[in-house]
Amino acid sequence: MSNSLAVQSLHRAFDILEAIGNSVAPASLKEITETTGLPKSTVYRLISNLEARDYVSCDNNGKYRLGFQLFMMSQWAEKDFEVKRVARTFLESLNEFTKETVHLGIFWKNRVLYVDTVESPHALRLVAKVGSTNSVHCTALGKVLLLKHSEEEICEILEEQGMEKRTEYTLCSPVDYLREMAVVSKVGYALDKRESEMDSRCVGAPIYNNTGEIVAAISISGLANRFSHDFIVKEVVSKLLDSTARISKVLGYID
Repeated sequence: MSNSLAVQSLHRAFDILEAIGNSVAPASLKEITETTGLPKSTVYRLISNLEARDYVSCDNNGKYRLGFQLFMMSQWAEKDFEVKRVARTFLESLNEFTKETVHLGIFWKNRVLYVDTVESPHALRLVAKVGSTNSVHCTALGKVLLLKHSEEEICEILEEQGMEKRTEYTLCSPVDYLREMAVVSKVGYALDKRESEMDSRCVGAPIYNNTGEIVAAISISGLANRFSHDFIVKEVVSKLLDSTARISKVLGYID
């Protein structure tokens, strides 16, 4: 490219995105500055603009990762998203076993974002559209995606998002939710016991990456009169946990 066509700020923004994308873990402002060799004020200004457009996201520790917008663009371009690519075979296998809808979700803007789905073959089935979001307080996906968050962080999220009472079983207080999360932490999976919809049940488990971070989760959802609690606990949970463990291993997670 000729120098006359080069746009300095654009190249610097690309340098920042590449620094974040090539980092093995979420990167701090200091690390990005050191990697790019750019002034701290320049990095801060550009990264604030990138964050505003969802090209990067900042976690509670002030560290940055590539954002949702890049993921969506990769989907539009029909390119692989690593977790989605690795998980797809397992989603299909779980769907085959349970005959219920299987979702892959990630944590985005304090909500569950659905990134892939294999639908149940039944005429009556539960489906969440890819790209749609849901609450964390009443979903199995939400619970397992929050497993690595502190109680303080969870309470902040619940306060920001609210705890809408969707059914008579919905957990509507932080105290009840934290009590439920203690159980989830102990067993390694979460249940939605008709908390989101009266006629549905769901079970979810987390997926870890090479740094031990939860990067996604898988859930299986079915109608309550067909997808029984006993079937979930006695037969589905072990297969779900085996699937998420194998995906995590491919992503470099060592238990």
